[in-house]
Amino acid sequence: MKNLFLIFTSRKYFAVAQLFLCLSFSFGTWVIYIPTIKDKLNLSEGDLGLVLLFGAIGAVASLPFGKRMVAKLGEGKLALMGVLLQTLAITGNFFAGSFYMLCTTLFFQGFFGGFFQIGINSLVTSLEKEDDISIMSSCHGFFSLGGIFASGVGTMLLILIGNPGAHMLIMTSVIVLLQVIFAPSYIRINKEMNPFYKPGGMNNSTFKKPIMWGLAIVVSCVMVSEGAIADWSGLFLRDVVKSGANLVGLGYAGFSVTMTLGRFLGDYLSRRFGAWQIIVSGLLFSIVGFAMVLVATPIVSICGFLFIGFGFSTIVPEINRLSANVEGVEPSSGIAFMAGAGFVGFLAGPVALGAIAQQSGLRISFVFLTGLILLCTTTAIVVKRSVKKGQINEEGAKKGNDHSIIPFESL
Repeated sequence: MKNLFLIFTSRKYFAVAQLFLCLSFSFGTWVIYIPTIKDKLNLSEGDLGLVLLFGAIGAVASLPFGKRMVAKLGEGKLALMGVLLQTLAITGNFFAGSFYMLCTTLFFQGFFGGFFQIGINSLVTSLEKEDDISIMSSCHGFFSLGGIFASGVGTMLLILIGNPGAHMLIMTSVIVLLQVIFAPSYIRINKEMNPFYKPGGMNNSTFKKPIMWGLAIVVSCVMVSEGAIADWSGLFLRDVVKSGANLVGLGYAGFSVTMTLGRFLGDYLSRRFGAWQIIVSGLLFSIVGFAMVLVATPIVSICGFLFIGFGFSTIVPEINRLSANVEGVEPSSGIAFMAGAGFVGFLAGPVALGAIAQQSGLRISFVFLTGLILLCTTTAIVVKRSVKKGQINEEGAKKGNDHSIIPFESL
């Protein structure tokens, strides 16, 4: 647990980790109130699906600008701008008075959220390379930890306050206060501070790299499943498994806990076994979990969600590491590409799953998710075997730093 010790004993590292907490504080609070806002604006399931799609559209729209923003502002300033503007956009969701206003605020939530994710992942990668450390997975663990906090404490605040707008303003105030305290420790961090960084020299487009598309398929499938479990696990346990009311929340709760624990262990596992081994093993672990979920008995299905959470836990952080170490691709472009693929999967996936559930039943939708992860696993294995020597700085991805190969800067 050396990585956690580093974060908690260094103001600089904790300042970066708290940004991941803030991301889940704001997004987790929004998720709690989606049903409330749906009822407030009299939205149908179809309307809600379209509204959520605008978040994904906004995230994709931010991709062409991510690399430029990192180059212009630096990772630290982009992260600060992203956390404040995304929080402002999410706050706007709570005060939207119509379908069209909500579509607009969700578009900007996705747009600024894209900048935020690019900024924070760039920030972590720069620190990993500059200080020869591995904290990417642990920082993502803080996102998972913040999600547990947002859903648990947020539910209590929902009961006590009973006002969604007031609840979000409290969370916004907490996020702003944290930045007042910690922004001085990260705002000036940028890749040019790294003495081993040399700018320029990479002209190949991210979109022309088959490796990048393979990694994007993996991250998108995983995020489709994450979003679906967040939205549908309770209904699956209630309607398919026929669990009691006191058990329906345990699926997502267990999923979140094992994902958090897995991410806190992820940096150690990555340094020992490497990114590819972690990704493929995690996918195989999650396939076992989905098989257990589909058994459809309360204890086995809940344990299945635990397996899935642990299996998924390190995949996105490891793909970020790999995408930042692809030959001829700016790390900012690579991570932006992965962020867009992840956003599309997480936001649009549950909508597609809802359509499948409506037509064929919730059990079939989880069979579909299992098939997606099988596709994901096959893709990861094919990409790993097709990677030619030098295309990915695997040692840099494994260790978080490699001074001998300069062109692989990171987002």
